[in-house]
Amino acid sequence: MKNEREISVRILTERTGFEMPLGGLFGAIPADFLPGAEDLPEEDLPEEPDDEAAPPAEEEMNNEQPEGEAFPAEDTILSQEETVPEKSEFFAVGKLVETDDRLEIVYEESVLTGMEGSLTSVGFSKSAPEIVTMVRQGFVDTALVFERGKWHISIYQTPFSEFELSVCALSVQNLLVQEGVISLDYVTELHGARTERCKMQIIIG
Repeated sequence: MKNEREISVRILTERTGFEMPLGGLFGAIPADFLPGAEDLPEEDLPEEPDDEAAPPAEEEMNNEQPEGEAFPAEDTILSQEETVPEKSEFFAVGKLVETDDRLEIVYEESVLTGMEGSLTSVGFSKSAPEIVTMVRQGFVDTALVFERGKWHISIYQTPFSEFELSVCALSVQNLLVQEGVISLDYVTELHGARTERCKMQIIIG
């Protein structure tokens, strides 16, 4: 069974960029961004390193992080150059689509977001509302997964290029059913050299 109704969509974002040295997925994330060990479920905590084992080469570490790998409890960064936070607000008319097992907010991007011609769907399974997905199709094609404390890797396609984008949610607050709001706080990383933190709030009415 599928139900749809027209809704208004308001999206607030705040983005902060960091220029990083090449360091791979984990090497380029500032330590104060990471959820602490006390915040992660016990099964997500990294194993204690073997003091007698030699650390793997940096290249091997960068290439062997599987999708969904939890953040290490501690991390360091050599340097960072923070840019001024960029705030934006976007309004759209969209649809709230409900099936037996999913809820989705569907809306069209505009020239204000730089992705005009793309259809965006933000949704989640009713059985796992703590994991939110964002799928874009059209001018930009990608599928992002926001799961607190874990990395997910996706392919980001534009008419000009295709690249790998890594995403980790620091916080997922899904109150869509109760209050009509989804709040995401997440970090993205591109090729280990460019990191961005984004706080996004999606409000429907």
